Amino acid sequence: MYSEKLSIIKQSLGSYYESNDELLFFCPKCDHHKRKMSVNIERNVFKCWICDFKGKKLDPLITKKDLREKWRSLTNQVDITRFDDLFKDEHKIKQEDFLEFPEYYDSLSASRLSTIGKKALRYLLDRGVSYSQVLMYKMGFCHHGQYAYRVIVPSFNTRGDLNYYIARSFGDAYMKYKNPPCSRDIIFNEIMIDWSKPVVLVEGFFDSLKYDNSIPILGSTLNTNSVLFDRIVEKCKTVYICLDQDAKTKELKIVKNLLDFGVKVCKIELYDYSDLGEVPNHLLGEYKNRASIVTREDYLLQKLNFGG
Repeated sequence: MYSEKLSIIKQSLGSYYESNDELLFFCPKCDHHKRKMSVNIERNVFKCWICDFKGKKLDPLITKKDLREKWRSLTNQVDITRFDDLFKDEHKIKQEDFLEFPEYYDSLSASRLSTIGKKALRYLLDRGVSYSQVLMYKMGFCHHGQYAYRVIVPSFNTRGDLNYYIARSFGDAYMKYKNPPCSRDIIFNEIMIDWSKPVVLVEGFFDSLKYDNSIPILGSTLNTNSVLFDRIVEKCKTVYICLDQDAKTKELKIVKNLLDFGVKVCKIELYDYSDLGEVPNHLLGEYKNRASIVTREDYLLQKLNFGG
């Protein structure tokens, strides 16, 4: 199917050359003298880096009537190779629907806490988490079982269903974090996200407490086939990104993917701090106000600097 789509696009736009996973054509809108319009057939997106002509479907590029009919018949076909992915998605939904709090979970909002509960609360307060945040995010802890001596931070989807939780050790456990038995392809606490405003992408949950409307990517990269990436492309015009200083390669990949899909990206610098958690609260607003818009040229320069 890819080769057939490519053939139609070539007949519509003319010759091209390849750059990484993109095809570069002359832009039919601004008619710039260089091939500055990138087309990604697999992701079904295009963008001209001169006039900003862009789209989340390739249909506008197919202008000839006979080719449009071929394109429509081609894109209306069902790709049977995607069936396995559909079953995987269905499995993930089932995991979300039936996820429960871990055994021996207790809330930290109780008026009287056990000795272990007090240690869990003290751990959070020492990390700079306020008591109001403890209540807002419904944080708890486990005093027995496989999650014993761990702070539990639940995540809820837009329906208010539990879809994930973070289990962070506040004791002497070898593993700091222990994942629940479910997929991480979720939007952490989406119930609290206002998609009409810019979101801030950070690495972990405790980083997300630094900025309003922020979403942790849970330490993994932001894949283009993830639920979070799809939602950002669908709903966000602007995204701020603030990852740790040692995550430059990961950050560059995320920035490139967002730019490819026409999302405006602003980079929050950490300056002399190695991660967001170290930044004093009184500097957070200033750092965000000083955030710079990342252009395609900025991305390429950063990629060269970091040996990409």
